Amino acid sequence: MEDTSYTIGNLTCRVLPGQAREYTCHANTPTFSILDILYTMLTVIIYWLVPLPKISWIDYFYATRIPKNDYYYILCVILIWLWLKSHTVKEESILAMKDIGIQVRTVYWGGKSVSKFIDQHKIDDIIINEGITMWQIKSYMAILVKNQDHMVVVFEHLLPRLRPVLLDVYWGTRAVIFPHQTQLSNDDR
Repeated sequence: MEDTSYTIGNLTCRVLPGQAREYTCHANTPTFSILDILYTMLTVIIYWLVPLPKISWIDYFYATRIPKNDYYYILCVILIWLWLKSHTVKEESILAMKDIGIQVRTVYWGGKSVSKFIDQHKIDDIIINEGITMWQIKSYMAILVKNQDHMVVVFEHLLPRLRPVLLDVYWGTRAVIFPHQTQLSNDDR
């Protein structure tokens, strides 16, 4: 049996051999976004408004080389930008494996990956819930874990749309983890 995969918007689903499915949600944001441009503009404005010590503005405009203090400023700006970029989410995924459990993974632009595994015997239920803020209602998928006060939110940072992405992930994950319950409730779709 070979892998089959399909794509819905920014979601990629891989049906793996041995009753396993992996759903990967990719970020819609490019590597350089409008926030990067705003960050650059803000640093330039701050640079021009806040005078650096040991040099006056007149000397600066007539200087033929960049003063030493500017190198430290430029280095700090670049380091802060790299730190911010490395903490931006690139993709999130859920891997459901029959008789084993679920792995939830988050990958950042800096290459860092954070994974959490939940044993099948500890999974109480898989739900779709709604979070209500002042301006919007966001649907999210969560895993209820036995004997824990908090739930594990899937696609916590990217929050894909309910239709068709979250519903597809929900039904596919339930079919792998709870095969007997899903067959009974398939008529409710």
